[in-house]
Amino acid sequence: MNEDKITTLSSIVLLLLKELRLEINVHQAHIADICDKTPSSWNKIESGKSPLTMEVFFKVCQAFQVSSSYVLATAERYAGLFGREGWAIISKQLSFDDDALLKDAQKYYSTLGYKTRIPRISFNINVSVLNGPFYNQDGTVDISEVFKFALDENFKQTQINFQVGLNK
Repeated sequence: MNEDKITTLSSIVLLLLKELRLEINVHQAHIADICDKTPSSWNKIESGKSPLTMEVFFKVCQAFQVSSSYVLATAERYAGLFGREGWAIISKQLSFDDDALLKDAQKYYSTLGYKTRIPRISFNINVSVLNGPFYNQDGTVDISEVFKFALDENFKQTQINFQVGLNK
């Protein structure tokens, strides 16, 4: 097992929920309130430093008006993609330091490339993270950028080196 490519289905679910929250432009404090958590507690959950319980997962899905089974199905599709890319998707709880996907996500969310990203649009509508991964006829795969950051070293370097007005 490659120690640099280990994550869990729970981590994928967590990132899907964060991306969905960002898509619909809901503040962390609002989600914290819905889940009867403090903003600090929700931040720890969303960043993977505290576990996401099923109760909180269901509350967040209900708040986003999305089926929990749809979120889980999307997570399983992403888990399949990660598995094909040589990642181990394990079922035990990992610490933040042992979860490569959560560490990559934290790096991604701190890049200027993320901070200046433009929402994905297709046919004049926003494309939801829950629609992915999307397999194109030409063999390419469209995925959420947080997952692309973990899977595509070139994209990762582009995001890390991104400068406003000049993308190295």
